[in-house]
Amino acid sequence: MNLRFLLIGMVIAVGIGVGITQGEKKLDALTVVANAVAKTVCSCVFVAGRDVQDCVKDSPPGFDLATPWVDEEDPGVTSSIFWVVRGRASYQSALGCQLE
Repeated sequence: MNLRFLLIGMVIAVGIGVGITQGEKKLDALTVVANAVAKTVCSCVFVAGRDVQDCVKDSPPGFDLATPWVDEEDPGVTSSIFWVVRGRASYQSALGCQLE
């Protein structure tokens, strides 16, 4: 009887561990997408001088997950995926756009 509970507990613990590991990998991938969108839109708007809608229209697959916001006062772009994962790229005239 106790052996059965021990085995069930071990299976549950391994399942939770695998779930957490896979969840962290997905979160890392979303962080990469948010940062890539911020950097791409920042370069498109501040370096190339294009409109945000033109930049978003030309974006590669997967970039539609993130929503970019352009900040004209503090030159840069913030992007967010479901308001959970954020990326930020700031613009400096001498260096261009850089991730923060």
